Amino acid sequence: MESIRGVTKLQKLLFLIEQETEFFEEYENDIAFNFAPYKMGPFSERVYEELHFLLQLGAIEATPMDDGPLAGVDDNDLSNKEFSITPKGKKIASQLVEILEPEYQSEIENLVESYGDLSLPELLEVVYTSYPSFATESEIKDKLQLEGD
Repeated sequence: MESIRGVTKLQKLLFLIEQETEFFEEYENDIAFNFAPYKMGPFSERVYEELHFLLQLGAIEATPMDDGPLAGVDDNDLSNKEFSITPKGKKIASQLVEILEPEYQSEIENLVESYGDLSLPELLEVVYTSYPSFATESEIKDKLQLEGD
């Protein structure tokens, strides 16, 4: 996965890491995002804080997606952006991977492999179906064709 298109998709991937990995259980006190139900499902303000930090550090870059309704509206806003890791970010990530337990590394790789290439509607369907308590505030839940509905 070279980039992640949109902060909503990033939120959902981080949520799934929290929900579905032992890695998160081990480091919960250090990295918890404390997701809560919101307009597009699980949401954490801390994701935005971490994105701003990584942008300031130069570890990631955010480029406007030109196919959304808010394209180019506000470059300081993180909505409607595609996030990519920079060479500096790759160096930092490789150093972190070296100290990460091998089972946690493969756990995260498997999760990204399973969910990373899904479109946002497909990812939302997975999250809403698997974790319905986080979809209670969703404004788009009824627009998705969820199994069992």
